[in-house]
Amino acid sequence: MRSRLPDLEGVRGFLRESWDAGAALDRLGIKHVRAGADGSLRVLYEVPGRGGEVLRLAARRVSPDEGRRAAGSALYAPDLGLLFHVFPADRRLPSLAVATDARAMRPVLEAALAGVRDGAALSAVGVEVLRYKPERKCLLRYELHWEDAAAPEIAYARVARAARFERNRDALRRIREAADGLAFTLPESLAVVPHLGMELFSHVPGVRLFTLVETPAFPRLCARVGAALHEFHQLRVVLDAERDPAGDGGALRRSAQDFAWLLGAEAARIEGLGRTLAAALAGAPPPSRRLVHGDFHGDNVLVDGERLALVDLEDCAMGDPADDVALNWAQLTWHAARTGGGPGREAFLHAYLARSDAATAERVRVRAAIQCFLNAYQCVRHPEAPAAVEDAQIMLAACERVLERGL
Repeated sequence: MRSRLPDLEGVRGFLRESWDAGAALDRLGIKHVRAGADGSLRVLYEVPGRGGEVLRLAARRVSPDEGRRAAGSALYAPDLGLLFHVFPADRRLPSLAVATDARAMRPVLEAALAGVRDGAALSAVGVEVLRYKPERKCLLRYELHWEDAAAPEIAYARVARAARFERNRDALRRIREAADGLAFTLPESLAVVPHLGMELFSHVPGVRLFTLVETPAFPRLCARVGAALHEFHQLRVVLDAERDPAGDGGALRRSAQDFAWLLGAEAARIEGLGRTLAAALAGAPPPSRRLVHGDFHGDNVLVDGERLALVDLEDCAMGDPADDVALNWAQLTWHAARTGGGPGREAFLHAYLARSDAATAERVRVRAAIQCFLNAYQCVRHPEAPAAVEDAQIMLAACERVLERGL
């Protein structure tokens, strides 16, 4: 797999000559990659900085002409065919330079939160980057030191591309308005900052569900999560964002092609599974259109005593509820293979399907096979993970089992 990616020593050599940031370039690594048989390539590199902070460089393969044109605002490596943008520089998220600058954000946050803080003054702001997807979105954690408070307050912010921000800016508010009595606690939308493409939302306490896989309470918690997810799907809310099922087949084929190219040793197996999954998807019952989370798994469910919270609602849309169920089932399958968390997986699925209908159950079966396949692909997109290929094999085998025997 590594032979299909740029040689790390070559990348380090270029950066040593072209980028003086005091970074420990001998520890440069790949965070994630998207590479395709069409020659496209996008890589996010991370490296420790002088003060121990994480420095990020987003690279993409470009033509020599494009590389030369962009060389003034980015780092172009002609021998590698790569153009590097050093975070927070991002051609699709230009506001990141301000959003990650604590001094610049102090008056912005003070003004944005005036309504919920009664005009209080901010004395200081701390900024932490939690998750970054180049040219798409960035999740930030702000530590807010208010002059009238003894302890800092935590708020989160999501910066997104303009079209995505406009489509989703009111989604959390609308979901919360419809969610009275919901088993999941949801974060509160605090404010939007349109000129930065930013939404601010509140902190929710708890530990991630998947950190509790090996505890005796895990199966019971998974059953509660299954019931709560079904309740979430029944909320009477309609969002502007929609997941178009007509595009699922094409997206699956493209993922299969890129996956097969990236893991060439399993290309025939991957391509065959891709065709089988596309046929199964085409033959599945038509989905109902309901509110879906869009990235539902145990790392987005927080447990705080007896309270469950659901976070990371940026991908909420109108779509197929079976996809939420399938994604969490697929990730529980990985945990079952790694830690023996199978009872939690079965408890989650039973709790959801006991409240659902036969057509949804059939869609869950097809979607679960697809999600196992896509999770296998995601494994090899993180080539520096210690067991990337092994984990991909686990999920490919799970996909095959679902297609052969069902859930």
